[in-house]
Amino acid sequence: MTKTKGKTILTGVKPTGNGMHIGNYFWAVKPIIDISIGNKTYLMLADLHSLTSVHDKETLAQNKKNVLMEYFALLPDDSEIIVFEQSKLARHMDIMWILTSVTPYSLMLRAHSFKDSQAKNADINMAVFNYPILMTADIINFDADLVPVGKDQKQHIEFARDIAENFNRTYNTEFFKLPSDLISEDLWIIPGTDGRKMSKSYGNFIPIFASEKQLKKTIMSIVTDDTPLEAPKNPDTCNVFSLIKLFASDEKQQEIRAKYLAWNYGYGHAKLELLDLILEYFKLPREKYFAFQNDYSLIEKRLQEGNKIAGDIISKKYLDIIHLVGL
Repeated sequence: MTKTKGKTILTGVKPTGNGMHIGNYFWAVKPIIDISIGNKTYLMLADLHSLTSVHDKETLAQNKKNVLMEYFALLPDDSEIIVFEQSKLARHMDIMWILTSVTPYSLMLRAHSFKDSQAKNADINMAVFNYPILMTADIINFDADLVPVGKDQKQHIEFARDIAENFNRTYNTEFFKLPSDLISEDLWIIPGTDGRKMSKSYGNFIPIFASEKQLKKTIMSIVTDDTPLEAPKNPDTCNVFSLIKLFASDEKQQEIRAKYLAWNYGYGHAKLELLDLILEYFKLPREKYFAFQNDYSLIEKRLQEGNKIAGDIISKKYLDIIHLVGL
């Protein structure tokens, strides 16, 4: 991911309810932690976006709680990333309504989220249709310079720029900053337990916060070839070794590589080494996560602080925007 300093960065995460896996961490969480150094970084819990599909009170509340425990567990204790809940921003939806008044209907018809729902013959609700406008508000209300996204989400940033430009042109102002996407070009394939790309949709993921017993069971299920225990093995074609490289130092990698090429080193041995490496790598986050499970109030104070900071920004933005539009 591009190195940058002195920028405002915003990213969001939807509370889906599925536990975080190691692919999520290396693709999405670690890059945000790394890029937050030297930049003002906001991490938004996009709970309002969840209402496009989640319509059960208890489910949504539990999903939010799970995601927050995972992220606060993974963020370093000295992290300056501001974590906040989208739904706690008092004037956020008011600004979104103003943005709808400068957003062409034709633009929304081109949105991928809308087209995907159409293709699936889904019963499309207006939250799905207006999704890009709310996402625009999420971004431009914080004057975000950069928004980390995958290539498949690039359109969201293009829409945010279009809507911000429409507002600025309509009211002859430069009120909203035009954001840019931040797309990582160096994402690598992290294999799942079946050798395909790790994905919740495939059910082949290795969860970070599972119990040690469940984690071991998952790792021991990783698919390997049928090379006999006593025969040398090729680490460069082994899914287990690909995962080991994520967590092991160069020295440790060379040590394990030598074992692969020697005799009497089985894939079971490699899987146990991977288990130890994962447990060591995530030792502190796992301790924090299980502490949060026992006492959620440890999170609530930090979350309230983030909500206050983000809420103050939005309230000021609202006062400025109603002056511009004549409200």
